[in-house]
Amino acid sequence: MRQAEAASAGFYESPWGKHPRLQILTVEELLGGKGIDYPPSQQANRTFKRAPKARARAAKPDRLPEL
Repeated sequence: MRQAEAASAGFYESPWGKHPRLQILTVEELLGGKGIDYPPSQQANRTFKRAPKARARAAKPDRLPEL
């Protein structure tokens, strides 16, 4: 029944084909080498805008200044 419910969630269409929106895998299937069907991750992540790189900070002093 759960497989039928998962199938009723439909498919996600990407440039690489159709992928089930909801996938149920058992531990046995995962250990047997079956993986999740999703688009290749070699493409750039388009979810978030890439943040600029932080500048290197000046060297920290070896000890605290005396008061």
